[in-house]
Amino acid sequence: MTKPTINQVLQQAVDAHKAGQTQEAHRLYSAILKVQPKHPDANHNTGLLTVGFGKIELALPFFKTALDANPSIVQFWYSHIVALIKLDRLTDAKVLLDQAKRKGIKGADFDQLEQRLNDAGAHNNMGIAFQEQGKLEEAVEAYSKALTIKPNHAEAYNNMGTALQNQGKLEEAIEAYNKALTIKPDYAEAYNNMGTALQNQGKLEEAIEAYNKALTLKPDNAEAFYNMGIALKELGKLEEAIEAYNKALELKPDNAGAFYNMGIALKDQGKLEEAIEAYNKALTLKPDNAEAFYNMGIALKELGKLEEAIVACNKVLALKPDNAEAFYNMGIALKELGKLEEAKEAYNKALTLKPDYAEAYNNMGTVLQEQGKLEEAIVAYNNVIAIKPDYSEAYNNMGTVLQEQGKLEEAIEAYNKALVIKPDFADAIENHLSLLTQVQGTVLTRLEKYNQITEDKQLEMIQRPKFHMLHAISSFLSADESRAQRYIHNFKTCASKLLDNLSPKDQLFCFAYSEYLSALLKKPLAGSLNLSTGNVVYHIGESHCLSYAHHNLEINGATSRIVPMITFGAKAFHFSKANDSEFKSITKANLDSIPKSSQIFVSFGEIDCRPNEGFISAATKLDQSIEDIIANTLTGYLQWFAKHNKDWNHIMHFINVPAPEYDQMYDAKKNAEVAYVVALFDQQMRKQIAQYNFKMIDVFEFTLGKDGFSNSRFHIDGKHLGAKALPKIEQQLNI
Repeated sequence: MTKPTINQVLQQAVDAHKAGQTQEAHRLYSAILKVQPKHPDANHNTGLLTVGFGKIELALPFFKTALDANPSIVQFWYSHIVALIKLDRLTDAKVLLDQAKRKGIKGADFDQLEQRLNDAGAHNNMGIAFQEQGKLEEAVEAYSKALTIKPNHAEAYNNMGTALQNQGKLEEAIEAYNKALTIKPDYAEAYNNMGTALQNQGKLEEAIEAYNKALTLKPDNAEAFYNMGIALKELGKLEEAIEAYNKALELKPDNAGAFYNMGIALKDQGKLEEAIEAYNKALTLKPDNAEAFYNMGIALKELGKLEEAIVACNKVLALKPDNAEAFYNMGIALKELGKLEEAKEAYNKALTLKPDYAEAYNNMGTVLQEQGKLEEAIVAYNNVIAIKPDYSEAYNNMGTVLQEQGKLEEAIEAYNKALVIKPDFADAIENHLSLLTQVQGTVLTRLEKYNQITEDKQLEMIQRPKFHMLHAISSFLSADESRAQRYIHNFKTCASKLLDNLSPKDQLFCFAYSEYLSALLKKPLAGSLNLSTGNVVYHIGESHCLSYAHHNLEINGATSRIVPMITFGAKAFHFSKANDSEFKSITKANLDSIPKSSQIFVSFGEIDCRPNEGFISAATKLDQSIEDIIANTLTGYLQWFAKHNKDWNHIMHFINVPAPEYDQMYDAKKNAEVAYVVALFDQQMRKQIAQYNFKMIDVFEFTLGKDGFSNSRFHIDGKHLGAKALPKIEQQLNI
């Protein structure tokens, strides 16, 4: 059989190649190359097969051998150049194309190759397309190809900068922008883009400088004004930021982002109504802007428009059901509306979405505390601390719960932890000061350490009216008249805005004590006695324990000084309840610190008789008779002291409630009701007290005037007696 010629084998290989029989074609081309290693067609076609196998780099030697063997074949040049382009060896491809042109190789395909190699714009456009698809690596690669072809392509450098910036490669992005500006110094867009990169690096002043250069070149650049507004806002230059946003909107009135960010700046200025207006304009342009609804909700809440704030939160959640912060803010609004269960539900939803949401646990704790679920509140605060061990507010809140439970030492420890973390934490300082003021002189007090904390922070606390009032009370309890006067003066000279910012409860506390202490200090206190002689009468009580503080009185021929020991806001009711409380624990701590068998005055009960927070409101709420409530309260009240006095063996004198002053804030019927309750309380005390081996000082008797109201001879304000009552009290003690 005749052996086939090389041309016959080549034809068989080409036929197999065309038929897609690549392996057979490759076998036949290889057979030819074994015989004629420089066979041009076999080399070229083997190169094509190798490219088809995805091994372009390995194909290049075959294309080169084919060209060297027969440089007159157009296809050989074309295949080699295309392979180099596919390998991004654009410089080599251009060199080879130039060689082909010098050898007279030409044609439509070569014209297209030349255009492709020389068209940097095509690669730049391809980069833009990749970038719009989010394919940033491919975009950077395309821009690089454009710059290989055209190294002075300013737009490609600018676009590469934006792609690098989107990748978070800010230094490389800035380098690209600088190259664009070196080529084209009047390139406003590159300055604007550089500004955003610098801003992302936190270099706000440099960013603003870049935006200003962009605007110098292109004064109608709305985007540069908008970006400058954001940078100015981050610098705290709110008025300048708003001005920049307004300029952006003059140029582009449909810029929803400018309205939105203007709203944020206005809110930071405290211009909440204007901020809400800006958010609404942003939402008109972009109704699905969840962030605008979110921030509007915060502004509405701060304005006290709680129902509207909740509506805004719900709109956020309609757009973004997984927005934990919206549930959190809804919880705040619901709590302020008194809807505690709904608030708790909102916080739970926030925590389902974001289990490490410390702020939500903290607020959940405040809701549980308000519901009286104190153990659950502590669990919530412990969850906060597990997530954020340096969360000072959680320690402060835990302190208030522990104090409410009567766990005073643990409460003080919690306040101290809050202050270690944040020494200028005003709420913790006030809570700490309030508790220690009530237990002065007991084993719980660490005055030296405490004074260091508070005194060092007075500059920060100067804006806190309650801080001054607590110090005034503490100073008065210690018989430091000048210091007490100084703090009362500080309180009275606080700006009205600071006083308005107090909670209603704190306003009542501060103004009542300011008036009361000022009245008590109109006359100097008696000189100090040597307390080691034992000539002391300790006066336990709420504010009424201050009425005769630091004055002297005689009991059976011995002169004694009256030393006050206060429990803020305590009622007889608090001692009648079975559970422990701060009122019992504070009072017990004070009584524990007194030498056994001391003379004690006890003054609780006046708050119980007030029209809006004691027996009268309880009778309505519980649907019980006032008579039964008073009798039961007094029984529990006296029994608590009797139980504990077994250890103390004190000589206890219970001071009843003075006849009430007529209160012009209430009508005649309510005043008459108060007068009846006071008389009934005093009558019941007189009736029950003998059972417990206690004594009673009857201030009601000598303060009573007409119609059950005070004769106004002994009151120094609308509630309290002053030192003028002491002679009458002495008479009763010395019978």
